[in-house]
Amino acid sequence: MVRILQMPDLVDDKRLHGELLTPLAATPAPLAAICPQARRVQTLAEAEQQILDGSALIFDGRSVHALALSSLPTRSTDQPSTERAVFGPKDSFVESLRDNIALIRSHLHDPALIAKRIEIGNEAPTAVAVLYRDGAANPDQLDALVARLQAYHPPRVGFVSSLLRPLYGALWTVFLPADFTERPYRAADFIFRGRFVILVDGSPYAMLLPVPFIEYFMDEEEYLQSTSTRYFVRGLRLLSFFIALLGPGLYVAILTVNTTVLPGLLAVAVASNRESLAFPILTETVLMLLVLDIMAEATTAMKGVLGPAISIVGSLIVGQAAVRANLASNLGVILLALTALATFMTPRYALTYAVRVWKYIFLLLGGVLGLAGWSAGITWLIINLSARRELGTSYLVPLAPLLPRAWQTASPLHGARPAVPIYLRPRSRLR
Repeated sequence: MVRILQMPDLVDDKRLHGELLTPLAATPAPLAAICPQARRVQTLAEAEQQILDGSALIFDGRSVHALALSSLPTRSTDQPSTERAVFGPKDSFVESLRDNIALIRSHLHDPALIAKRIEIGNEAPTAVAVLYRDGAANPDQLDALVARLQAYHPPRVGFVSSLLRPLYGALWTVFLPADFTERPYRAADFIFRGRFVILVDGSPYAMLLPVPFIEYFMDEEEYLQSTSTRYFVRGLRLLSFFIALLGPGLYVAILTVNTTVLPGLLAVAVASNRESLAFPILTETVLMLLVLDIMAEATTAMKGVLGPAISIVGSLIVGQAAVRANLASNLGVILLALTALATFMTPRYALTYAVRVWKYIFLLLGGVLGLAGWSAGITWLIINLSARRELGTSYLVPLAPLLPRAWQTASPLHGARPAVPIYLRPRSRLR
């Protein structure tokens, strides 16, 4: 007698009857002849996992076999919803680990592409895959990465970002050591260049690492433009980053502590514009920047047509009302608008949080200590970022250490590049 054990919510009834029940009832042939694709199960833990994966367990009196008959709902590969894809491929990751690996392989036809699977989770095991290119990826980095993942034993793994803690410990820095993408082409490009991509079953995003700081200002679609245009756009992004990060602190430092650096006519114009305001410059700027961050988070949280509506209400009505109520100066509103535009100039949204947090530090240093405190904050930030190493790679390469040749690496769309870029080769022991 043959007994079948399966979970109705996970097994497709049509496949169950067509591939298993009907053939079993029609012929007395052995199970291996009826269902050659069935795989033998050796342990009880393996049997439990097969049931949870949507397989049917078949007991024939002597052994147990598992037949995959899952009917899990899947989502089609739509266009990326959070990343720009104007000229490049329009597909995006889905919630299936197997489909995501297949999407990456469709963009990178390389037999050296390896997907190393790991089960993480004590109570609810989740499949995690580390993808790399054999011969291009650094083996020391790979061993360190896999060892950290295997040593992680949470009850379950949710989103792929939850793996940041076992990889890097408690992250108090707002400059993330990894990046996330929903574009398979971008993940394939990272693998081709000797990096690592981590996928988690059930997560439609991939983790990319290691990611040097300078690459947060780069975009793969830039390589469809001329070289001069590409560097011009990157320069604008870097300039916008420094304006959003340092502009408010410099503004407050000059107008509160180091007022003598202002030209005479400009100082008179600023003083006449602020004579009827209720708050000091530091308080006014902090309040305005807080309003800016509230609007940014509200725009992000409200999807669809409500997001732009909130942005319009905040920028027009709130700003105009603040000036009329003598709560903010016209110069302060200009600063707020310029900071908002410069903050979101970067193609990587994760970097905007670093700008939005650190600008308050520079703002307070400039408002209390003036240009001296503002300059000390810059020095502190540079030293902090220069000392960071992610999987043995300096966070500020190719700027620190300075490697000019690294800027000449090209994208596969634009030209050839070395298997392992020069600025990704570790210069020190992994930590």
